[in-house]
Amino acid sequence: AGIARPGLILATGPRALVTAPAAATIRYVGPLLDYGNVMILEPDAEILLVLAGLGEVYGAEGEVVAAGDPLGLMGGDAEAAPDGRTQTLYMELRQGDAPVDPAPWFAATSEG
Repeated sequence: AGIARPGLILATGPRALVTAPAAATIRYVGPLLDYGNVMILEPDAEILLVLAGLGEVYGAEGEVVAAGDPLGLMGGDAEAAPDGRTQTLYMELRQGDAPVDPAPWFAATSEG
């Protein structure tokens, strides 16, 4: 879209379930600027994880979620989009006021 942002953009299927990558406290839930529905998690002191582009969000500010807990659903309609169109989840990790590379927080896994 021509907008540079410091986070990652992840393609998902319509109505995909978004889960917490780590235990965290929900600091914000709702619309934010041009990001659509946003959830901001605090997994550690001075660390914020911003998830944007959700169609539906679950939880409330101040709630503590465990790793793997459902946070929301992506938008779209799986029935109406059988052609493989994807939704976009934006993820940004921040330490203090600055964005940081999220790669060290996430490890590739394989399921056997």
